[in-house]
Amino acid sequence: MQDLLKEAVEVTNSELVIPTHANHYGTIFGGRVLELMDLTGAMAAMRFANEDVVTASIDAVDFKKPIKVGDIIELKAKVIHTARTSMVVKVDLYRVGKFNTQKDFSCRGYLVFVSITSDGEPREVPTLKVTTEEDKKNWAIGEKIKQRAKERKVRDAEES
Repeated sequence: MQDLLKEAVEVTNSELVIPTHANHYGTIFGGRVLELMDLTGAMAAMRFANEDVVTASIDAVDFKKPIKVGDIIELKAKVIHTARTSMVVKVDLYRVGKFNTQKDFSCRGYLVFVSITSDGEPREVPTLKVTTEEDKKNWAIGEKIKQRAKERKVRDAEES
């Protein structure tokens, strides 16, 4: 499967922020944002791999602008890097105007997903086709994220 080159898959997901999604300040819980990023990222990874996936790690997520109750949010997820059985997915979150098309960037996260068989075993994924300069830049980011994840795994094994 590794020798199969495949174009990136982009998934878009939207949601209206309601009071049960918010903290006492009236802004969306960070955990809710992470849940939506994980869900949207998983859909992009599943569509790319044509298999089920599980979340292996989430890189740092920095919140730039608050999202409030009543706001509409849009998430965009895209596979930016592949390894033998894993994929790095970039997920961007925007606050979208309710009555216009304005989008305000709120946060970005990078998630690593592993493709799995029905028995839960890792499964090879296609190789991401990298053609544009943006693709190359994203691929390099994905390599760094994969390297940090490997370093954490080694460090955690040593500390156990």
